[in-house]
Amino acid sequence: MKQIRFKIYILWVFTLILNGCGYHLVGTGSSLPPHLKTLSIPVFLNTSSQPEIHRELTSAVIDSFITDGRIKVSRKTSSDMVMMGKLHYYNLRAVSFNSSDFASDYIVELGVEIEVFDKINDKLYMKDKFTTTWNYNASSDIVDTESARIAALEEAYKELGNRLVSLLIDQF
Repeated sequence: MKQIRFKIYILWVFTLILNGCGYHLVGTGSSLPPHLKTLSIPVFLNTSSQPEIHRELTSAVIDSFITDGRIKVSRKTSSDMVMMGKLHYYNLRAVSFNSSDFASDYIVELGVEIEVFDKINDKLYMKDKFTTTWNYNASSDIVDTESARIAALEEAYKELGNRLVSLLIDQF
């Protein structure tokens, strides 16, 4: 009888430990305060050297939040939070060259500043800077090289969007 009680006690302690450690699967919970349920994301500002790429970046960030689904993206007038972003850095640099001294690999770098404002409590909720890099291969065909650059930018946008979702919602 003592052995059964001891096993039940051990099982009970183990259950309490698992429930109390805060463990949860990424993408299923939220570290946001309960009053923050909606987010608006206006078009990011662009102070970088590359015109018009801030629009695609903003769309990718919005898509990341929509795909995640734990917070609703809404209009600024009806949201609990506003995410203001600024694309402040763009750089394209060659990192390797072929035998003819033509660039064969490039890295595209982006830098973004983010501020999330809690409209309910009328205060800044989060402020951070992010950078990302993505590489791509160049070829002798200019069209293929430009297509590769655009594809690299799209991947960089997605990475930044996913990092923002993780940081804002999971605090991770």
